[in-house]
Amino acid sequence: MSEIPPPKWRRALPLIASLLAIVIGLMLVAGPSLLSSVPTAPKPALQSGLSSGTMPKEGEVIPDFTLSTLDDRPVRLSDLRGSPVLINFWATWCGPCKQEMPLIVEQYNWNKGRGLRVLAIDTLANDNVADMRAFAKQFNMNFDVLVDKTDAVAGGWDVMGLPTTFFVKSDGTVAKVHVGQLTTDQLKEYMKLILPN
Repeated sequence: MSEIPPPKWRRALPLIASLLAIVIGLMLVAGPSLLSSVPTAPKPALQSGLSSGTMPKEGEVIPDFTLSTLDDRPVRLSDLRGSPVLINFWATWCGPCKQEMPLIVEQYNWNKGRGLRVLAIDTLANDNVADMRAFAKQFNMNFDVLVDKTDAVAGGWDVMGLPTTFFVKSDGTVAKVHVGQLTTDQLKEYMKLILPN
């Protein structure tokens, strides 16, 4: 009994697979450049005029912003000029934020007499005010807990990981940027960069 030849489409499978591999390869090589030309919605502009999507760098003057506290009191960063400022981006669902926050509260309590200000910023993009209030109460956050309602600051600064902390000197320049959970030793070292002698 003679063997029946496979259907024509089966004989074309190697050719189809080769063509797919070439197309996928071209997409991997050319795709990023094509995607970068696709317009995206602009992020909200910051008050300082700093281009959006730019994380403030060490040695630069920190961009100004105004955000409200949990009780709707506006806080403008530039009004704190003359004081060392720790700006911490956090979220209620962030495990490392929960481990780090007691260290920040402790440093604030030790150094508020030296003028230290802490701005703890959470965004409504992935959180809600009720959870923020509960978190602030749980960790005794007796400093300014700010709500970034439109993600203008976190998004405008291109903050990608949580927690992210900025240590700002009294003249408004960034002394240190730390992405990720702070250890006790790191926090103490970075505080020395901004606190008065």
